[in-house]
Amino acid sequence: MLPPITLQPIVENAVKHGVGQKEGGGTIAVSVCQTDEDYLITVSDNGVGFDSNTPRQADREHIGIDNVRSRLDEQCGGMLEISSIPGKGTTATIKIPKEV
Repeated sequence: MLPPITLQPIVENAVKHGVGQKEGGGTIAVSVCQTDEDYLITVSDNGVGFDSNTPRQADREHIGIDNVRSRLDEQCGGMLEISSIPGKGTTATIKIPKEV
């Protein structure tokens, strides 16, 4: 049920913008679980993080994440949530409903 090319941009961002920017690198973890209503896929890193309250600039830098959000919504009714703490890391969670 996971659309193709969904995880790749999320993991790539974790490498490029998270642990790749952290002195000494870091760790990226991918986990999968389910609730009664959803399948959950989580990609988390302990990289540099970012302030999620700062408005993002409208540029091509976010095209991969925007495409993932569109693909999830259109192909399986899913969604992507991203949370981050500066200096601590970022977590991206994909939710795919069991029943569409």
